[in-house]
Amino acid sequence: MLQRMQRLVIWAFERFYHEGAFSYDLVAWLMSQGYWSQWVLAALPEIADQPLLELGCGTGYVQKARQTQSSLTVGLDESRQMLALSRRRAAQANLVRAVAQALPYADGSWAAVLSTFPAPYLFDRRTLAEIQRVLTADGKLYIVDGGSIPNGIYAIVIGLIYRIVFGRQTNPDVPTSQLDPRIQRLHEAGFRVSSGMKQVGRSQVQLFIAEKANQPLIN
Repeated sequence: MLQRMQRLVIWAFERFYHEGAFSYDLVAWLMSQGYWSQWVLAALPEIADQPLLELGCGTGYVQKARQTQSSLTVGLDESRQMLALSRRRAAQANLVRAVAQALPYADGSWAAVLSTFPAPYLFDRRTLAEIQRVLTADGKLYIVDGGSIPNGIYAIVIGLIYRIVFGRQTNPDVPTSQLDPRIQRLHEAGFRVSSGMKQVGRSQVQLFIAEKANQPLIN
């Protein structure tokens, strides 16, 4: 039953991200009570002017915001429809159609990789291995996720989706942060992870910063 629900959620998101891409900004704006465009930019002050590869560039908010930076920014997405919307918002953006499980870049070529409100593909072991490969020795993966608003439905809906797709462990002897399946998968892929909440107006958004470790932190 759970596997069937997982497949259904992933299938529905794929349809929304491809054929339904035209409605993406409106739905995100409504669910976030207007905070969406601010949430997706939450990591940019941390990244500053480093060369940036954005995985899942979506409708192009980050690409537009980065057009004034002197360093290279590339937006990568598998969805042809999303790339068209991103191009419409940021006409001069450097956009690439590819999958995150096979990044078309040399080893150690990016100082920063960013993913905002990622679909489950980001935590695929193949994706995380590719991110490890293309990051410089001191490079970092930035993930913006988990937007929440007092009395808002976004966090509830997204939390439910993550529980269905990733599952949730329960162990009273282990800190909650260690039970987060996203953090677990990052650890297993050889990242050191720090996370915290960032205030955006009356809302909050979660920011993960994952640094390359010498070896996986979970056996």
